[in-house]
Amino acid sequence: MFVVQLPPGIERDDTIRALGAQGIQSKPYLPAIHLLSFYRERFGHREGEFPICEDVAARSIALPFFPTMSEGQVVRVAETLRAVLGHPPRT
Repeated sequence: MFVVQLPPGIERDDTIRALGAQGIQSKPYLPAIHLLSFYRERFGHREGEFPICEDVAARSIALPFFPTMSEGQVVRVAETLRAVLGHPPRT
């Protein structure tokens, strides 16, 4: 997998849905670890304790990336992400 961080103000789940509509699978990357149930239950962590970590986690997505991925597939993923984010294609 290849992880990217979306710009501030971009909704991660909307981006994932838009990529999926274009045939590009992606998914949220790891959540803020302190918010996983083990850490919440064992140590009493709550949302808001580590705002930078939570922000990074909320904006990180995993894009397709595998050993046999062609250069054309890489370009397609990159250009589709650029389009979803409202940026023109590179020339």
